[in-house]
Amino acid sequence: MAHSAGAPYALACAMRIPHKLQGTIYLVCPWVSTTVANNFKWLRFVPTPVMKFTNSAGISIQQIMHGRQPYSTKPSSHRTSGALAAQMSSFEKKQQLGLAILKASFAENLSGANNDLIMCFERRRTFGFSYTDVDHPVHVFHGTKDDRIPVSAVKWMEDNMPDCRLTLVEGGKHSLFLRAEVVDTIFKSIAAQLHVKDKCRLCMIPTKCWLMEEVENERKERELQIQRKVEASFAKLSRSQSIKTSDQNYDINNQRSSADRVPQTNDKLLSIYTYF
Repeated sequence: MAHSAGAPYALACAMRIPHKLQGTIYLVCPWVSTTVANNFKWLRFVPTPVMKFTNSAGISIQQIMHGRQPYSTKPSSHRTSGALAAQMSSFEKKQQLGLAILKASFAENLSGANNDLIMCFERRRTFGFSYTDVDHPVHVFHGTKDDRIPVSAVKWMEDNMPDCRLTLVEGGKHSLFLRAEVVDTIFKSIAAQLHVKDKCRLCMIPTKCWLMEEVENERKERELQIQRKVEASFAKLSRSQSIKTSDQNYDINNQRSSADRVPQTNDKLLSIYTYF
């Protein structure tokens, strides 16, 4: 499972070490090359040192605004005491958890974030592969309100990757991985794919294992996805054939109309010549 700039790394694993991967690769708001996504064009002209400095400064300002000087303390010092946690609401706890994760991710230094930025824009080198080369099953979750990766980019992934499934979350933004229902869906799917009936304790008793239901739902959803792709391919093929047919009819009609006009033009020229 990968989010945003983690997508190229996850798909690179599918290319280099497919034998170590089991089940579907889940991508949340995945980064797509700017040449495909057609976004952030202006950043191609920004010098690399300027990009690094701006990225570092932006992260540092965010850390200061959240009450922490960059590199000043360890992430463990931001743990909330038990007494204070008991007084906090569910929303406040989630907010504190999100901030703690953010601070921990940038606790050591900013070089990793800068390297990811340079990698995303393929400044030093390309990814080394195309997303269209990845034949491993991929499931993309993307928000319709994502302001970094356009919906057209993930739809391109669905249309051009050999085995890619897209789930659009209405109103979701780039922080879609923080939504509980998205993570819950992904974890249930992973559990269903790794489920082994002979080793499952619930399957050994005369009750229906909930994972078996997930497996069945996953299978039905996969069949529907394949059916939609086949129908879309047939529709695209029929449209292209109808366009070719209409073009041929146009050429034939155009030739006929041209042939019909030639004698009329000659008759007019002949009448003018006779008049003079």
